[in-house]
Amino acid sequence: MTISKINQGDILNNLGIESLNKMQESTIVASKNNENLLLLAPTGSGKTIAYLLSFLPKIESKYGVQALILAPTRELVLQIETVLKQMKLPIKVNASYGGHPFSIERKNFSTPPAILVGTPGRIQDHIERKTFDPTAISQLVFDEFDKSLEFGFSSQMEFIVSQLPNVKNQILVSATQNIEIPKYLNLHESHTINFSKESMGSLSLYQIIVPKDEKPEGLLQILSGIQQGENAIVFVNHRDACERIAEHMDYFRMEYSMFHGGLKQEQRELQLTKFRNGSTQVLIATDIAARGIDIPKLDYVIHYQIPPQENSFLHRNGRTARMKASGTSIIIRTTLDNLPSYLPDEPKLLEIKKDQQIVKPEWVTFYIAKGKKDKINKIDLVGFFLQFDFMKKDDLGLIEVKDYSAYVAIKRDKSNALLKASQKKKIKNKTTRIGLAN
Repeated sequence: MTISKINQGDILNNLGIESLNKMQESTIVASKNNENLLLLAPTGSGKTIAYLLSFLPKIESKYGVQALILAPTRELVLQIETVLKQMKLPIKVNASYGGHPFSIERKNFSTPPAILVGTPGRIQDHIERKTFDPTAISQLVFDEFDKSLEFGFSSQMEFIVSQLPNVKNQILVSATQNIEIPKYLNLHESHTINFSKESMGSLSLYQIIVPKDEKPEGLLQILSGIQQGENAIVFVNHRDACERIAEHMDYFRMEYSMFHGGLKQEQRELQLTKFRNGSTQVLIATDIAARGIDIPKLDYVIHYQIPPQENSFLHRNGRTARMKASGTSIIIRTTLDNLPSYLPDEPKLLEIKKDQQIVKPEWVTFYIAKGKKDKINKIDLVGFFLQFDFMKKDDLGLIEVKDYSAYVAIKRDKSNALLKASQKKKIKNKTTRIGLAN
């Protein structure tokens, strides 16, 4: 059975989408008449859904690995896997990336998936160890290809391409136009779908100018204006700046998440989970968070350090004002900092109200030491927490269930009582550890 027999309307309904946008429709139509596509579209435009719906009709349900999606970061791999699972397709999907045991992934290949999503380095590792047969792969996607080149994955991608003799269709996805396509991709005859100039939403650009060495104080002034339920990403150019800002925020006992390449995979996932579910309203991050992470809604982008490249600036701003929404971008600079040449106009000065209090987030995150592999699902966790009389449905927020753990957002004012009441309680007759996620 081919996936084409699955109704596209059912897939969109599973994704919670009423209809496709113009870019997605154009990609699907072009895929029917062209073997190779170059898809150019900004962050947040729905590129993942566009290319998935383009190749899904060409996938059979029982012929091994037929589609390979390469992505530059673990977070983007997991995001793509999440979208595929939300589609509720009758096929198996595997995700492969560094930062967790290779043995677990090898075991997952005991029944080959129809779709494989992975980072270039880990996919090369699997091919070299002959974990799966790559000869059945007919659909090849390079997501965030410009970022893969920037991260130095060209040699890994060249090796992977050399091991795929039966590729019929390639889709190269990028948010940047000015990329040099390597010869090993054989994309001389490709059809370009260019939506890179599309305006995704209404973005307001502001700046604040502070005295020398007072950027941390300027950041706190901005963050004090963020209301409960709003959120912001604070972008820096280097991970050591993340650590310096974190120390400053620790001093003022502010809740925050941090995200950079120096963190272990489980730490990065936890930090993003807490930011997504509202347990933290501020994410301090390097440009690794500018693309390929799953944050559906973002109110503010704050440039604590201005990036030297215009593309980086645009990708940061692309995290907010997504999909026709509005958003705010704020630059923090000192009296000694010049604005980059790629900004044609001086941004408006941001008006900051004095003596505002920094509010605590509405939610906290509970950690449960059981997950999918222990046969625990969201419904089980809802039932467990609502067994306590003082807990109401509205006291539960976002629930994320991983393979061996789960995270649940709980209203802050109920957290202490719930933490005490839940100790030594069983979930589905299983004893498990429950605590606050730190």
